[in-house]
Amino acid sequence: MLSIVITVAPIFILIATGYAAVRFGYLPAGIAEALNGFAVRIAVPVLLFRALERLDMAAAFSLPLLVSFYAGAFTCFAIGIVLARKLFRRRPGESVAVGFAATFSNSVLLGLAIVERSHGMGAMTPAFGIVALHAPMLYAVGITTMELMRRDGRPIVEIFRVAARSIIANPLMIGILSGAIVNLTGHWLPEPVMASVDMLAAAAIPVSLVGVGAAMTRYQMTARLPEAGMVAALSLILHPAIAFTLSHIVFQLPPDAVRAAVTLAAMPPGMNIYLFAVMYDRAVNLAASAFLLATMLSIATVSFWIYILNHIALG
Repeated sequence: MLSIVITVAPIFILIATGYAAVRFGYLPAGIAEALNGFAVRIAVPVLLFRALERLDMAAAFSLPLLVSFYAGAFTCFAIGIVLARKLFRRRPGESVAVGFAATFSNSVLLGLAIVERSHGMGAMTPAFGIVALHAPMLYAVGITTMELMRRDGRPIVEIFRVAARSIIANPLMIGILSGAIVNLTGHWLPEPVMASVDMLAAAAIPVSLVGVGAAMTRYQMTARLPEAGMVAALSLILHPAIAFTLSHIVFQLPPDAVRAAVTLAAMPPGMNIYLFAVMYDRAVNLAASAFLLATMLSIATVSFWIYILNHIALG
């Protein structure tokens, strides 16, 4: 277990560096927005472009692999909504925001770095397959469900139009689609352009992790710890447990595919859950609390799941 902690420690050290630099005034508070803006709008889309343009599509988009991950994600989404409604007495729109918090794992900014550090490049192909569909699929379900809950008599066609527009305009989706087009058409870019792409892609993960830490200084824990704990339990325990059961036991996928599915499923919620809550002004404080609590707990839970994968199930 100690070796696993040492392996994932650099990831959380970069997050802690961003947090401490802003918390103690070494960097201005506004740096979080600048770093995350650069990461989400430029560096990470370029990283995804580079991954998709050279990806083995057949290996990455294996149906059993995708079912293993997304069955767990949508189960957590449904359970989060039901528990928010029945147990915590949330209104319908708020319940959707809670369910979204339980399902949208930090697969890109945190997940890809941990998969590479813990399992090596062999697990990156299935990981990119999952990540390529992550934002568009989960945003499609989250936005559509939220719009249906608050449709106010609007035609359902308009609701789907709103969801589609939000997804297509996402910078991550632009990077994914551009890379897929280059991959499928074989129209490779000139070497100087690809050299620039490689440089930007190399900056994506470290900049993102420091930005996540810097952003954590902007949010505070609220009194909704039981509800935030419920979101954390769904994200950190139930989702990877379902992914493990399906990928390893039911579908008996290759070890690298199991490692990618379970490790990405074990990631805590990302900042997208807060942005989603702010966009609809639903359960904003809960989203911030869940983001902080789950990220802190994930230091232990991610190490646990990697131990299960490498030393018990697949060792």
